[in-house]
Amino acid sequence: MSIAQNIKRRRLELKMSQQDLANALGYKSRATIAKIEAEKNNIPHSKLKDFARVLDTTLDYIVRGEEKCFLVSGEDFNQYVNNHSNKNVAIILAGGKSTRNLQNIPNQFINVFGKPVIIYCMEAYQRHPVIDEIYAICLKGWEGVLHAYAKEFNITKLKGIITGGNTGIESVKIAVHNIMRTHADEDCIFLQESTRPLINEEMISNAWTCYKQNGSAIASLLMTDYVQFVETDDGSLNYLDRDKVYSIQSPEVYNLHNLLDAISEAEINNMPLNQTCCAMLMYDLKRNLHFYISSTTNIKIVRQEDLAIFKTLLKQEQ
Repeated sequence: MSIAQNIKRRRLELKMSQQDLANALGYKSRATIAKIEAEKNNIPHSKLKDFARVLDTTLDYIVRGEEKCFLVSGEDFNQYVNNHSNKNVAIILAGGKSTRNLQNIPNQFINVFGKPVIIYCMEAYQRHPVIDEIYAICLKGWEGVLHAYAKEFNITKLKGIITGGNTGIESVKIAVHNIMRTHADEDCIFLQESTRPLINEEMISNAWTCYKQNGSAIASLLMTDYVQFVETDDGSLNYLDRDKVYSIQSPEVYNLHNLLDAISEAEINNMPLNQTCCAMLMYDLKRNLHFYISSTTNIKIVRQEDLAIFKTLLKQEQ
C-alpha cells in the first residue's frame, strides 16, 4: 500500500475525520488531507514524523504499512506523552542470527547456568537507576520466547519487543522510528548488544558519564596487546600504531534526535544501511565520535569458546 493509503487506513481505524486530522496537524482545511489521501499532494519527508505521531503509529506503518512493534506494554501512550520528561532508554540489540555454537540456536538465547545470555545483559539495565526503560530488538520468530523470559526474570522496565532488520543499523532504525512517537528528541538512547552478558552497572555509569560530557559515548578498548597490520588495495601491508587502534564494544550512547538525523541523512544520500554498529554510520557521516575505555571483561559471545570464557568469568564474579 502507498503512504496515502496507509494514512487513510490508520485515520479510519482511529475513527478520525479528515477535518480532525487536519486540525491535529495544523492544516487550515480538510482539503489538504483529502488531496494527500487521493495522492494528489506529496508529503514532505519532515512531515511524516508528525503524521506518525498524530496517528499514534510508527514511521514503518506510515511508509510501508508495517506495524513492527510486538508486545508493547499496555500503558496509555497518550498519557505517557503528556507526562513525558527526558528519559534514558536502553535498546537491546538481539536481532542477530549467529549460531556458531554447539547448541544451534542464536547466541543471545543460549542458556548459561539456568539463564539466557540476553537476560544477563537486560538485568544490568534493569538494576541501573539511571535507566528508565528497556526496548528489545528481536530476531523474527523469537519475540514470544523473549517476552516469556523477560516475564520469568522480572525485567519490569521492558516496554516493547520489536522485530529487527537485516543489519544492526536497520534494527536501530526500526527501533528509533518505533519509539520516537512517545519520546523526546533529547532522550538518551543506550544501544546495547545482547551478546555482551557481562555488561554491568559500572560500565553503564561510565557510558553515561562520557555521554553527559560529550553528547555521545562509544565503549572501546585500545588494542595495545596486538600488533596490527592492514592490507591495502594493492596487496601490500601497512603497520598500524596499536596505541591508536580502538576495538568497538557496546554500549553506544546518543540522543534520539542525533540517531534519527543520522539515519535520515544516510537515506537521503542513498547510503546503504549495512554497517554493523552505529559508530560506523556516524563515522561515514563525518560525525564526531567520543570513545571511552571499557573493560576487557565486556566480552561478546560469538563462538563456542566465548561461552567457556563467559562461564569462567561469571563464576569468578559469584
